[in-house]
Amino acid sequence: MTAPPVPSTPEHAATDAIATVIIVNYNGAHMLPGCLDGLAAQTMPAGSFRTVVVDNASADPSRDLITEGYPEVELLTSYVNRGFAGGNNVALRRTRTKYSVLLNNDAIPEPTWLENLLKPLEADTTGELVATSSKIVFMPRFVQVEVKTEAFLPGGLDPRELGARIYQVWVDGKDVTNKVLFEKATFGPEGHQHEQYRWSFPEGVLMVPMPRHADDREEHEVLITTMTRPHIPVTFSTARSTVTVVSTSDAGKPIDAVLAVMADEPRFDVVNNVGGIVFVDGSGADRGFQEVDHGQYEVAEEVFAACGNGIAMRTESARRIGFFDERYFMYYEDIDLSWRLRAQGGRIEYVPDAVLRHLHSASSTPWSPRWLFHVERNRLYTLTKDATGPRAVRGVGRFVGTTAKMALRMAVSTVRTRRRPALGQLKVRVKIMGSYSHQLPGLLVTRRQLRRSAVVGREELENWLVTSR
Repeated sequence: MTAPPVPSTPEHAATDAIATVIIVNYNGAHMLPGCLDGLAAQTMPAGSFRTVVVDNASADPSRDLITEGYPEVELLTSYVNRGFAGGNNVALRRTRTKYSVLLNNDAIPEPTWLENLLKPLEADTTGELVATSSKIVFMPRFVQVEVKTEAFLPGGLDPRELGARIYQVWVDGKDVTNKVLFEKATFGPEGHQHEQYRWSFPEGVLMVPMPRHADDREEHEVLITTMTRPHIPVTFSTARSTVTVVSTSDAGKPIDAVLAVMADEPRFDVVNNVGGIVFVDGSGADRGFQEVDHGQYEVAEEVFAACGNGIAMRTESARRIGFFDERYFMYYEDIDLSWRLRAQGGRIEYVPDAVLRHLHSASSTPWSPRWLFHVERNRLYTLTKDATGPRAVRGVGRFVGTTAKMALRMAVSTVRTRRRPALGQLKVRVKIMGSYSHQLPGLLVTRRQLRRSAVVGREELENWLVTSR
């Protein structure tokens, strides 16, 4: 049985504040100080906003940290982990301020963040602007490491052009593999949990994080563990340094490439999110993801969706649509919320001078089975609830068909090779289909309710869907 959250303090219902900033926390004691200290440094006048932390049954000292170190912060405790959607709803249902603002516990706001995020909402007299979305950049600064090697085709059912395997990346003796931005250089992770690797493109660019508090004048050592095909070189280079390694062994053993990052090496801010986009297959994505920030997103503009980290919304507009759908637990709940706000005639605006710095992969692990399960299942949820009928049927049908083909290929491979194939991805997809099938009747009921209440039709909203970034 779920125990109720700690009751809100009287100030939650009666206050001069115009906004409530809500932070959902799960075992984030090591990240909360940066987030809460950033809020305390905001340029908003004293008393103009409130801060509420919803603790999702943390097993670490998070609750003690808040009660002892941040007495001005209201703590709501859930004795089960409700996820991002349910955790935020705990606080949203109690919020009576004009605006509700959501902030991840692994994000640090710049001092003018909240003031700038609320300005467009305050200036809008029509009420049509229902939400604003922050400019989110990754927390550290990065150096660009180019990867170049000879392309090859693996053959069989794999159509990709591959380069070299990349196993790990170290900076000054610290493993930063999970903090590296691989989007522009590699395919997704493969292999077993304790020996994962990524195939590089024949040419690509890794974004390697520098120590967070490092002086830009310091020098650093970057070590990349890679494996090339025998006698095929792979080159790693920054603006100031280049190293080429080649395996002379036919046994296929990993080798280390060591780069010196010079004191004058250019460091870059990298974009995490400047508003959300949705592709024609229902996949959601961060606009501007992993682009070097050259100032290309410095103009405020309307976007299809807001990111759940750093969204400000009119509380009553969100209340009318029922806040987040808790069936999602985590991922895509912000896409679904934005889609439903738009169906009510609302607009969403990206605000370039409302800046957050976000720790990459601090709260979740991209491409893990848990991540894949929620991302793909919730994409199907969103298509079923929000998209036109033909698009929803195509999207769900394609997922089922792909899963069936994958199972057939594995069965044929097992018969031919008499070896058991890796079943991890297939197991996740089967689990997704089971969870989706269980929720389908309720999703269809919600779909009909959303159609009846919509001000803007599904066909019109789908004009926002894109085919590429």
